[in-house]
Amino acid sequence: MTRDPRFPDEDFEDEPTDVEVASDPAIIVEVRLSREELRELSDEEHATGMRITAMLRDYALETVRARRFERRAGEAEVAD
Repeated sequence: MTRDPRFPDEDFEDEPTDVEVASDPAIIVEVRLSREELRELSDEEHATGMRITAMLRDYALETVRARRFERRAGEAEVAD
C-alpha cells in the first residue's frame, strides 16, 4: 500500500474497529410511481390489508423466483 504524505501514520489505528451488523440487515429502495399507480397500490392495500411495501417486496421476489425457475427449466431442456 502506498503511503500518502498528507496523512501521518498516527492518524490510523493499528487494530481493526469492531462493527455490529444488524441481525436482519435491510436496504431502502426508491421506487417512483405515478399518481395512478400509487392509487392502484393503495386500493389493493385497503382491499387486502397488506402494506404496499410488503406487496412490492413479495411480488418482486415472486417474479424473480419464477423467472429463475423458467431459466433453469430451459437450461435443463437444452442439457437433455
